[in-house]
Amino acid sequence: MIYILFCLLIGQLTYANDRPLSDRAEISVITCGTGNQLYSLFGHIAIRINDSFEGIDRVYNYGMFAFSEPNFYGKFVKGNLLYFAEYSTYRNFLEGYVYDGRAVYEQVLDISDAEKQVIWTKLNKSLEESNKYYIYKFIDQNCTTKVVDIVNSSIKSPVKVDVEGNTDTYRTILNTYLRSRYFEMLGINLIFGAKVDAQNTLLFLPDKFMEGLAETKIDGKPLVSETITVFKPEQVEETPSLSLNSMWFFSVAVLVLAGLMTYQGVRSVYFVIMGLLGLFFFGVGFYSLHGELLNNNTVLLCSPVFLLLPFFRKKEKIVKGLQLLALVCVILYIVLNITSEKLLVTLPLVLLTLISIAIEMRLFKRAKR
Repeated sequence: MIYILFCLLIGQLTYANDRPLSDRAEISVITCGTGNQLYSLFGHIAIRINDSFEGIDRVYNYGMFAFSEPNFYGKFVKGNLLYFAEYSTYRNFLEGYVYDGRAVYEQVLDISDAEKQVIWTKLNKSLEESNKYYIYKFIDQNCTTKVVDIVNSSIKSPVKVDVEGNTDTYRTILNTYLRSRYFEMLGINLIFGAKVDAQNTLLFLPDKFMEGLAETKIDGKPLVSETITVFKPEQVEETPSLSLNSMWFFSVAVLVLAGLMTYQGVRSVYFVIMGLLGLFFFGVGFYSLHGELLNNNTVLLCSPVFLLLPFFRKKEKIVKGLQLLALVCVILYIVLNITSEKLLVTLPLVLLTLISIAIEMRLFKRAKR
């Protein structure tokens, strides 16, 4: 009996996916606001199929992943972590974002019945076992680009890309979402390489796709017929306070550390930390399949050379060469990033490193007199 019920259920689901939409069907793009978790800092996007005549109200979601995946973080860094697509009821989808206090906006697409059917077919095909899994990429293949690809391949002309805030480099665009989270911004800028300094050519972030949809016209007609604010959390007035997760706080911490760099033990610990970070970034550059992590000149700022400095102080010829090499590395880092926002974001760290090297060289010369 259980087997028969299971077969009936599978048959019903298959029928639901195969049957055509009615002429009452609506297709909309749902854009969700940012959250407090690192993975939610850039928002989220999904596609809703609402056909009251056929009893369909689904949200197709391309940003699913499983923390229970073995070696989750290792696969994420390497770039072979599998994300997957699935759908849920609109009610269940909405409840999750309302519970988290994240805004939800819905844009109803003004497209033909034939185009709706194409999108419906592609959405269901993407749920098939052979299609539902994909390798996540920070820029080229994420929850937004998957939705963009489905929409663009189903309508007459693609959604507008050059909307306000989407015409700079990938790095600059990403940094706009991290202004109030300096340490996250610092970490992301340190680990991302040259690729994100290229000029953006994609709709790869949810709110930018939302703006692109709003500004797109096909045959002189707006692509979006209606924009609905489904949920907007209440704005809570916060008393201004000094945030510990800010560039100002980090700059003050850098000033304090700069004063402590006259102590050899403090410099030694700092150089070891910077050297280990350099080895990490160097290793990630070879290990990872993420294009965004390759060609990363952060290994010049966090140079593995620093790791050797504390252990060769008694060998004059070697340590002088290491000091000069470390200084050259940092100067080269500055030159290579002179036109990149990466230099501005990492500037406190750059200055602290230069100060540390200068103190090391000065005290070394004084000790040899």
